[in-house]
Amino acid sequence: MPPFLPQAEPMNSAGASPLTLPPPSASGPSLSPRRGKQSRAPTHLSLGRGRNREAIPGEGAAPAPPVTHDQAPLPHLPVFLTVRGRLCVLVGGSDAAVPKFELLRRAGAAVRLVGADPAFAETAAGAEILPGPLTAAHLAGACLVIDASGEPDTNARSATLARAAGVPLNVVDRPALCDFILPAILDRSPVVVAVSTGGAAPALAGLIRQELEALIPPGLGRLAALSGMLRDEIRRITDPSRRLAFWRRLYRDGAADRVAALDLLDQVAAERPSAGALTRITIGPGGEQDLTLRQVAALRRADLLLVEDGVDPAVLDHARRDAPRRGLVRTPAEAAALRHELDRGLQVVQLVAEDSQSLVPRLAAE
Repeated sequence: MPPFLPQAEPMNSAGASPLTLPPPSASGPSLSPRRGKQSRAPTHLSLGRGRNREAIPGEGAAPAPPVTHDQAPLPHLPVFLTVRGRLCVLVGGSDAAVPKFELLRRAGAAVRLVGADPAFAETAAGAEILPGPLTAAHLAGACLVIDASGEPDTNARSATLARAAGVPLNVVDRPALCDFILPAILDRSPVVVAVSTGGAAPALAGLIRQELEALIPPGLGRLAALSGMLRDEIRRITDPSRRLAFWRRLYRDGAADRVAALDLLDQVAAERPSAGALTRITIGPGGEQDLTLRQVAALRRADLLLVEDGVDPAVLDHARRDAPRRGLVRTPAEAAALRHELDRGLQVVQLVAEDSQSLVPRLAAE
């Protein structure tokens, strides 16, 4: 099975540069924000951007208010909705209705077809067939409605009735009338990948899905199902970094069955944690556009991010969502806490902004 997580690569000065944490001393020097210098600057900033925010634990480390970066608004909230056993209304019987019906059927919905043409209605096994046009009574008890009629008047009627009933509506090829959209999906159940362009370019979403099909093999679904069986066993590894090491090994190397997965779990539990690494990435004026492939790989591996204020927020999108975001190390206590994280085997990435104007006050504070 091809790897699903980026493999370790040596970093060099042209890309991301590995840093060495200085040895502890009586004065407890902190990790310099840049060029290996010691710092006595104020306490760190906790950066979250709406994600998992934590302060570095350590003696005397006073938590600072979280600082968030501006980011572009999402056109839609990405959600996966449970419709199994629930009523979903499908309006119309055009060619566009067929894939919508199949999608609802596979998700276990109780489908009510309104105004479907006879040929389509005959093939819609298990659906409730009702004549059109759509009325308020048709929407009673429905959790959503999809209008695939392709008729402007019917679309407008569906929008009026759905709004009045408070039922979320999707109108095929009419994003302005939609409360939700149906993305292109790659089904490797229980792994399901959804790709959306916000309704702007459905064909592009389909092309992206086709590219992903080549990257995500069918066997990944079996591994995901196997992972669900191991939830109780994995709890005996109390160190989160060791748990992550197990999941990485499982998804990278695969396992034939539960017994093989448990053998791998025993191996990981018995191993000494590998040495952690601290990697510095300097973000240039181009922000995300200046990232190299090695730097992106380092971000994806990171268990913890140390982020300087002013770093392009888009850079953080390349890191795992569950990797905590924290400010640069500023105090001896924070340096000691970071050393503990590295001793546990965590991969830490420090992101600094290439900004000569911000360098002057920072060095002056040191």
